[in-house]
Amino acid sequence: MKQKRQQQILKIISERDIKTQEGLTDALKSAGFAVTQATVSRDIKELGLIKLSLSDGTYKYSITKEEKKDNNEHLSIFSKSIVSIKYAMHTIVVKTYSGMANAVAATLDTVLKHEVLGTIAGDDTILIILESAEQAEKMAEKLLRLFNRKE
Repeated sequence: MKQKRQQQILKIISERDIKTQEGLTDALKSAGFAVTQATVSRDIKELGLIKLSLSDGTYKYSITKEEKKDNNEHLSIFSKSIVSIKYAMHTIVVKTYSGMANAVAATLDTVLKHEVLGTIAGDDTILIILESAEQAEKMAEKLLRLFNRKE
């Protein structure tokens, strides 16, 4: 439940300007999550959210700019090391060139930490585990876009 709630938080703050914990609590309640402000406060801390200044002088919640930039750079670098991305049932298998799977998986763990149950990496293969076949299909499509791949 915590993972789904935190995924929803990231979705909410990416879609609209949330300025207060109370506003985020209300948005989560509207989305069907029974939360308290204390729970939301812990989630904000765990997600590493920051407040960004808006042009009107107010602030909104956001993920850190540095994290977004670093992740995008890593994804760009690793896009050339991806051989294939396939999914079956609730899992995705990402094939990489030899020796690259651990580095790619570490980046995916950071980028997707609130969207997947977990990853396992070997020398040239990454296994990504999701909760359902539908999520696996959507995540495979997202990975193909992230890595600029056409399968």
